[in-house]
Amino acid sequence: MDKQFIEKIKKKLLEKKEEVLSSLKKEVDEEISDVESDSVIGDIVDEANNVYELQVLSRLSQKEQEKLEEINAALQRIEEGTYGKCVVCGQPIEEKRLLAIPEARKCIKCKAAEERMKIR
Repeated sequence: MDKQFIEKIKKKLLEKKEEVLSSLKKEVDEEISDVESDSVIGDIVDEANNVYELQVLSRLSQKEQEKLEEINAALQRIEEGTYGKCVVCGQPIEEKRLLAIPEARKCIKCKAAEERMKIR
């Protein structure tokens, strides 16, 4: 892979990272706002709804945290010079796949095999 392609991917990864961090910050700000307004209301039904909402937000945040870890891992692979190689078979990952999913760790063949195993 040429240096220009790697720089393009690195830029995409950093943009994705910023999106995830902004989304997480927005969720935390909303949680704080909800908690502040709840302390005024104090209604049991509202509390139950808030607990449910916090559970949903924590799941979303976990998914976003996983995405952030994938992005950071891809940036680390760029620094190590191993970016673009499948972590399973060691073969190069197609550039079209990396452009679509810059944090991809597996080639299409290995990812498809993994998905088939999940279905079983």
